[in-house]
Amino acid sequence: MWPLFDLEKQYATNPQIKREEIQKLKEWLRTQPHMPELLEHEILLFYRACNFQLEYTKQVIDKYFTFRTHAEEFFADLDVESPQILQAQQVMACFPLKGTTAEGYRVAVSKLLDPDPAKYDFVASFKITFSTQDMWLQGQDLMPGVLIMLDLSGFSLGHFVRIGLPQIKKILNYLQEAVPSQVIGLHFVNPSAAAEKLMNLLNQFMKNNMKTALVVHPNLESLHKHIPRDILPQEYGEIYYTEARKYRMDIIEYNNSRRVKEELRPASDRNTVNNFGAQGNFKKIDID
Repeated sequence: MWPLFDLEKQYATNPQIKREEIQKLKEWLRTQPHMPELLEHEILLFYRACNFQLEYTKQVIDKYFTFRTHAEEFFADLDVESPQILQAQQVMACFPLKGTTAEGYRVAVSKLLDPDPAKYDFVASFKITFSTQDMWLQGQDLMPGVLIMLDLSGFSLGHFVRIGLPQIKKILNYLQEAVPSQVIGLHFVNPSAAAEKLMNLLNQFMKNNMKTALVVHPNLESLHKHIPRDILPQEYGEIYYTEARKYRMDIIEYNNSRRVKEELRPASDRNTVNNFGAQGNFKKIDID
């Protein structure tokens, strides 16, 4: 297993986290036969991401693992040495930065490495992130939130038309309702005409608070007002992937164990599946 954050340190440095509340969440999980067994570290992550709200935390935990189960295109195979993910790593750089902003937010970066649209795989690019996300979140001290930075250099209409509408809708549902860390901001830098189409598409499925979190930067100087220059990488590529490969089998086993069992889900909770399952009959995006 990858290194986990120190539990006692989190309790000591986050007085809002009450042990009795975490115990209530543990007891609640024992009454949910469809849910996987979670580490205390995972429970703390969700509780912090949900601003220490007990009932809200329960909802997000269920939504998160339901998403992992039903969004099979994103989670069915998270082997960091699979051909799909290895190929995606040659096309996209998706990894967290080591430092934090002045507010304590951590930053996750995505950027095209190869501008050839024929090589771009929207789903595979997210599998890069999902394959290492748990290792990242559980290995760091609890954070007040995360900033997502997307460098749109090289993003063209050829990339845009390769994005599936049902997949982008699922990702936005996940970011807005189920991610185990609060998304504080979405920062798009170096936008192109095609990127504007992408942002217009995203706006169709964003809630108001996510729309407010979206910031478009015409250049890096604008970005540096939110994300310090000194924590940004000088180049993109194999910065994080080598570390992830050390824990290849742990990632696979962990992912396989974090599934809901729908046959055991209480009937009153079936709406969660409708929101995060594979329903919908969408086509590829059309360009006007």
